[in-house]
Amino acid sequence: MSKAPTEILQAYRREQIINAAREVIGEKGYEQSSVDQIAKRAGLSRSTVYEYFSSKEEIFKGSFGAHREELAQELARCVQCDGLEAQLKAFFEICLSRVDENREFFSAVAFPLPLTEATAAKGPGGSEYAMVIKNFNDAVDRMLDDAFKRGELQGPVSSTDRACLGTLIVGAMGVRCRLNTLPPVKKSATNFARFALRSLMTASQKERA
Repeated sequence: MSKAPTEILQAYRREQIINAAREVIGEKGYEQSSVDQIAKRAGLSRSTVYEYFSSKEEIFKGSFGAHREELAQELARCVQCDGLEAQLKAFFEICLSRVDENREFFSAVAFPLPLTEATAAKGPGGSEYAMVIKNFNDAVDRMLDDAFKRGELQGPVSSTDRACLGTLIVGAMGVRCRLNTLPPVKKSATNFARFALRSLMTASQKERA
């Protein structure tokens, strides 16, 4: 069933505001941004913006929530790759590509939150960020558990080692958004995946011993 013209317009307006917010926040940072600035960048009136979002924080949350489901589906497809190294490579490619698509936005937003504390997310956009982290967790857990079942890892991956992998993922994204010269995504993803795999295999051997 096709959407009504009103629904199409509403979806377009939301996307328009979210894209403008990402640009403004990327340029000025969250604290220095305002609804007026976002409205001006979107080419809309302040009152129109408030028809869709009740506050700047709600706009910020929308920036995370807009593509969360799409990202979750992409991460879930990583599990379909053949072997843990290929899965990790695909995972890093997705994450690094997302940074490249919204580099200024990622640069302006600092999240000192490890993947193991998704439910404890605080600050602007915290609840949506927590859901993104949960999607990360779910994909990582399935990859590691399946790799152990297939015999690629000699022992189960501990919660500490899973947290280390999560820190590597978030760190890779944080570093990339601050680089002046970007190496190819595929090359970076391959390097990170191989490093992570070596670390996981060493850790699983010790866990078994």
